[in-house]
Amino acid sequence: MYQWLVFLHILSAFFFFMAHGVSALMAFRLKRETNPERMRAILDFSNFSLPVMYWSLMLLVLAGIGAGIMGHWFAMGWIWAAIVLLVVLWIGMWFYAARFYAPVRKALGMPYREMRGDLAPVAAASEAEIRAAVQRTNPALLGGVSFALIAMILWLMMFKPF
Repeated sequence: MYQWLVFLHILSAFFFFMAHGVSALMAFRLKRETNPERMRAILDFSNFSLPVMYWSLMLLVLAGIGAGIMGHWFAMGWIWAAIVLLVVLWIGMWFYAARFYAPVRKALGMPYREMRGDLAPVAAASEAEIRAAVQRTNPALLGGVSFALIAMILWLMMFKPF
């Protein structure tokens, strides 16, 4: 059963990264787009992948916890460090999206999320305001930090250093 949980954990990680890859590519493509209609389409496409991303993340976490229990890994420090890094990454992504992509969606006249929940669309802003909101995003920083944290989590899981 342990091997099946590890298999499910890894398989769900693949699903998660495939679904989340849509959002990552969106972040880079949006930065170069100038047409507001195409920007809306790019953001909608990214939103479309979110349910798959969240379900696969939930399965990844549950299978990881199950494998951790069955493998008696919770007595080791590496699994706790990996969990902390995952939580930091998750919270960081959520705050980054709320801080930088919610204003872009709002400027485009789309439904958007803020810390207090989902909000209805408002009238679209001017093209200059839309462009300014898009330019405040930094997909390279977001991708770089995310990749580094994921690499650290993978290193912890593979080598179990402590």
